[in-house]
Amino acid sequence: MTLKYQQVFIKVNSAATRKKALLFVEEKLFQEWGLHYGEPLSLIAGRRSVPVLVQPFTSTDPTIKISHDMNQFLSLPSFSDPVSISFDTRERTLQLGPFLAVLINQVPQQTGTFGEMEKFYQEMETYCHQKGFPFFLAKPQPLAEGTLTGYWPGKNGWESLPLPIPNVFYNRIHSRKLEGTPVFETFLTELKSLAVPMFNGRFLSKHDVHELLLSEYGLLPHLPATELFNEQESFMTFLDQHPVSYLKPSTGSQGKNICKLTESSGRWIIEHAGIGHATHTIESKEKLFVAMKKFCRNQAYILQKGISLFEIDQKIVDFRILLHKNREHQWKVTSMVARIGDHGNIVSNLAQGGAMKNGSDFLKEIFDHQEAGRLYQSLIRLAKKTAFALDDNHPELFGELGIDLALDMDKHPWVIEVNSKPSKKFQGNYETFRPSVKSIIEFMLALSE
Repeated sequence: MTLKYQQVFIKVNSAATRKKALLFVEEKLFQEWGLHYGEPLSLIAGRRSVPVLVQPFTSTDPTIKISHDMNQFLSLPSFSDPVSISFDTRERTLQLGPFLAVLINQVPQQTGTFGEMEKFYQEMETYCHQKGFPFFLAKPQPLAEGTLTGYWPGKNGWESLPLPIPNVFYNRIHSRKLEGTPVFETFLTELKSLAVPMFNGRFLSKHDVHELLLSEYGLLPHLPATELFNEQESFMTFLDQHPVSYLKPSTGSQGKNICKLTESSGRWIIEHAGIGHATHTIESKEKLFVAMKKFCRNQAYILQKGISLFEIDQKIVDFRILLHKNREHQWKVTSMVARIGDHGNIVSNLAQGGAMKNGSDFLKEIFDHQEAGRLYQSLIRLAKKTAFALDDNHPELFGELGIDLALDMDKHPWVIEVNSKPSKKFQGNYETFRPSVKSIIEFMLALSE
């Protein structure tokens, strides 16, 4: 069901006004909604509602007027512009919003902004504002009272205010540590009890994702051999099978702390990701194991078979494909970019000095038109197949995925990584909003309905 939203001004009567239970509805709206004088309705904001009796009044704009007490109970912020409202004729309920929120773990800087994420949050807020959907940011917190403290956009940046519990949360917490705390677990439990959906609830582990994708037969030719880095015997067996391997943190991101292990004349060359490209040599597999154990510092790491990745000018290339669910909960590709690594670097991540180009344009620059089209479609199909497989086999609700794919020297596509918190650092120019903003909000609306 897609609700019909109407943008309506919300006015609040002064605290001295005695008619606490009365909801005044502009007479044209009153007639359009088929209301009756004195009819009881429920006014809903987020997960709180209040019973009201409706009366018409004359106004030049579509407006409703609520009492001061009603406004306080619902924890409504001050609305200077129209707010989207939907009226359910069957249930006789009037819902403000829906209220949409992003779950975060930061606090505003002294400027009232959120650093490199500010541009993304501002785009979301502006898009929601145009549509009349109240939008704010909030940290995990107790929800027992039916309201929460959130960051609402104000004249001097994001202001901390009491607000309604939103209809939907989109998780952009940047801390794996926080997602493992009792505070976060309690928050999830309370969301579930209140039937508040949240998507992209957790970071993904590279090893867990690999194990889940193995259950999809059609993906097997596209999954490089992967196992946990643990015991010496299994480590040495893996190296025997794969003379080029990558050691990656299972819960890492941005290409950090990755090593490439390459056999050369009985020795092992270790190359570290990052600007500077540190390289050194170890004489044996046994000493290599000891060195890598020390490097991992008791953190979970995986070993992954090295792929002879497609290169241009000795720069490795991979592709980040961003996917979102639409209103019908189907995965759609929002964008594809080619990431070209820094010269000599073992990773292509932008955080490690890589560059970015439109994926389709890049393929057309390198290959003839027909081959570029074929490769583009093969990458898109593999990304969708990967997203569907993860969705089918993972208990979390996902609405957004960043999938990293690569071509080898034979132009065969491989799944390198799946990211549930793809980067939102502003890159490029958009006349209005980046496509992911619209896609995320459309999915939030679908969940709220």
